[in-house]
Amino acid sequence: MDARRLCCLALPLLLVACGAGEQSQPGNPSAGARLSASGAPAPQHAAAPGPAISFSGYLSQYTVAPATGGFLVTDILSGATQLVPADSRLRFADTALALDLSGNAGQAYRLYQAAFKRKPDLAGLGYHIGTMDNGAPLNTVAASFVTSQEFMSLYGAPNSAAFVTLLYANVLGRAPDAAGLAYHVGNLDGTGPLGVRLSQAEVLAQFSDSPENIALLANAVRNGIEYLPFGSSLPANAMAEYAGQYDVTVRGADQGAIGITIQPDGTMALFGHLVNQDAGGSGTLQPGGRFSVALPTTAGQSVTLTGSLNLAAGVLAGSWVNTSTGQAGVFSWTKPVQPALKFPQVQAIIIQRCVPCHSARPTVPGFNPAPLGIRFDTEAEIRARSTQIFTSTVQSQFMPWANMTGMTQAERDLLAAWFAAGMPP
Repeated sequence: MDARRLCCLALPLLLVACGAGEQSQPGNPSAGARLSASGAPAPQHAAAPGPAISFSGYLSQYTVAPATGGFLVTDILSGATQLVPADSRLRFADTALALDLSGNAGQAYRLYQAAFKRKPDLAGLGYHIGTMDNGAPLNTVAASFVTSQEFMSLYGAPNSAAFVTLLYANVLGRAPDAAGLAYHVGNLDGTGPLGVRLSQAEVLAQFSDSPENIALLANAVRNGIEYLPFGSSLPANAMAEYAGQYDVTVRGADQGAIGITIQPDGTMALFGHLVNQDAGGSGTLQPGGRFSVALPTTAGQSVTLTGSLNLAAGVLAGSWVNTSTGQAGVFSWTKPVQPALKFPQVQAIIIQRCVPCHSARPTVPGFNPAPLGIRFDTEAEIRARSTQIFTSTVQSQFMPWANMTGMTQAERDLLAAWFAAGMPP
């Protein structure tokens, strides 16, 4: 076949959109797909990711939104802002956010959606972003998806026409148009004008990176793509560690407050005042201290709170949206700052609960001076016996004997905190 005839055959194909197979027309979201020399739409080679920028808090402590010149990152707690480049990779204390929406991260995210008809899991997405960052092309990643058990369970073993029809339904959410169906079936069967035979993985990649699919998923990724970098994981705190009462302050389209109670099994109860209405409901804390709970309001609306609890930093933060009205804002709670422990606080407990028995002049009837040679009359004597105090009052709680002087659990906790702080003066 001479070059002149090849060009004549290729021309009609250049007018076929890769996602839809329709004629290229102004306003058609499928228009403008770039075709390779073979006549098959070729996914663009993604550019390398931009700079890696780190933030000390969990992702939920920040809002990330498109802005002139990149993306604006705002700290919910302090209000501090930082403008980052549009292709950045952001690292947080618990997870990561990719902003290269047209790059490797965007391609990997869309391929997940196309292959499995679901939002990507964070660890799997991170793995495949990493392989693409290391040079793997989109078709190679697509091939690994096509051979997975999940893909085979979803698509089965259909003929070419049935496979393409499933791609239209699962990826683009619609039935195929006649031209698009014929185009992709021809590519799969090698019966197209150029006799090109493409694999299911190559056709899947065409659909995932088509202009139509990019447009369909644009809103889902407009504020970045969350993922777990390969080898990392969410915080692994036991669920019981999150148990407690958290009084959350709400800001944004409305001011309010929400009380969040977390049980040791992760069960959550949320009640308070939000968007000028009372709201309340329940949910379940997820691994990593994450949650997303929809709260019905007294006005028949629904408010969804999405956030996480950072135990290490003592921060609970996130965003809320009234799905009925579109109002939105943020919420936060920070662990109250405990005043620094001082020895006089500890000595006051010892004097009240231990010195009545262990002293040169005990006040409890029947006790001789300094029983067993132990007394706590001075700071030096208390520090010299610090190990015994810790084991008997904090660990075993064996002392005071029969708790005859009434040492409270709060006092034992204060002693434990003083020991944990290194017994400061």
